[in-house]
Amino acid sequence: MKKVFLLILLLFSIIYCQRDQESKKKDEITIAPREGAEQFVLVDTKGNKKNWVLKAERANNYDDSIKIYDVIVEFYDSKGIYNSTLTSDSGVVYSVSGDMSATGHVKVTSKDSTILKTDYLDWNNKRKKIVTEDFVEITKKHSIITGKGMESDPNLEHIEIKKDFHAISRDIKED
Repeated sequence: MKKVFLLILLLFSIIYCQRDQESKKKDEITIAPREGAEQFVLVDTKGNKKNWVLKAERANNYDDSIKIYDVIVEFYDSKGIYNSTLTSDSGVVYSVSGDMSATGHVKVTSKDSTILKTDYLDWNNKRKKIVTEDFVEITKKHSIITGKGMESDPNLEHIEIKKDFHAISRDIKED
């Protein structure tokens, strides 16, 4: 009886290990893009006015998103006038909503030379807001603002720091 029990236990162990290995192989499978492009450009408009223009060195198109690399996004206001430029190492554009995520060395430079730096940033296309929960550093004229979490318009005029707000004012001597 003990031998039969041990044999059954051994069989279950072998079956379980095989299933575990099969499930690990399934987890390792990555979804391949449907298509890819180099020197990718995407323009979002409302009527005949630009909302934003995205340029990327490389892009991979998946079912509901586009993964982009070496990213530059130019933002425009409701009148089609240039607001700011975002650059990042990579990002994702969500096809249906027009929302975007930027990752790695994210930098937004506004037309008045305000600079935002962070590691990760989201663009909410419906609300026309840039948002992050990460650490941010904003350089604006004679001050540096830092904090964790932020929401702003793309021109960096109306900035809300969520927590750990710090500001440093710099005296700049003019000649």
